Amino acid sequence: MNRADLTLLLIAAVWGTTFALLRDTMRILHPAELMAIRFSIATLLLGAIYWKRLVPVRRRWLLDGLWVGVWLSIGYLTQVFGLLTITASRSAFITGTYVVFTPFLVWVLLRVRPALGEFLGVAVVFAGLTCFAADLGFNLSPGDLWTLGCAAAFGTQIVITNIVGKRSDPIALSVVQMGTGAIIGWAFVGARGGMHTPWERIPWGVMIYLAVVATALVIALQTWALARTTSVKAALLFSTEPIFAALFAAAFFAERMTSREILGAALILAGVFVSELWRPAMARLSARGTPVTSSGPGPARAAEREEPPGGRVP
Repeated sequence: MNRADLTLLLIAAVWGTTFALLRDTMRILHPAELMAIRFSIATLLLGAIYWKRLVPVRRRWLLDGLWVGVWLSIGYLTQVFGLLTITASRSAFITGTYVVFTPFLVWVLLRVRPALGEFLGVAVVFAGLTCFAADLGFNLSPGDLWTLGCAAAFGTQIVITNIVGKRSDPIALSVVQMGTGAIIGWAFVGARGGMHTPWERIPWGVMIYLAVVATALVIALQTWALARTTSVKAALLFSTEPIFAALFAAAFFAERMTSREILGAALILAGVFVSELWRPAMARLSARGTPVTSSGPGPARAAEREEPPGGRVP
């Protein structure tokens, strides 16, 4: 794995800590209030640190950031609305199904057919994700449908970020998309008649963690990393999120992973390795003169992997 892939794995670990925290926080805050405060803090923090990267304002990254921000906002809102009526573990499983959406979104939006190894990796990962659905049932409640919409939105956001991250500054993109989320969040708060939660009741410790670590830091790193890998590989790495969620719950909430969840974790990791190692294995077989039937990276795939000149780690 390269540095971008390891960064995405770190992001999945951070995301894994948020499900239980979000569920508990929404016992106090409405989802729109949570989103508005969370994204406002993140935008102000990242903008204050990197304000020189935002001047002068460029039309390209402003439009790109707005576009990504809309999908990011849809993903966050649908996820928290879903968490109002379903458990954190069920939310983690359904959210993780964006690993299934992503290859087909790449196919539709980029006209790039994923390699055979990526399809196999997705299949193995999805089998692992289903193990986390033990005893949860598959009847779709309104909360399930909200979260399924979240998975589709996050899959779209991954693909679009992979595209625009190659042509726009990652920090500028991050600030604009988080600012978009803040504006959308406050618009919902205004539509409800303003803040209903007293400021002194807000769990500020959790909000600071969600805003600074799980939003500002994560989105900046994600925007940088998604421009340096493929959308399908990113989705596969993000699919390790339920594993980290289960580990977090075990460490801090005394929950234990079942044998089926352990099997699911093993399958998810296996799927990531299949996707990661398939192409090098095929290249070695080809070098030895063994016929290889899997499709190689055409010009479009090469372009998708191409790193933008002058890219910087935020």
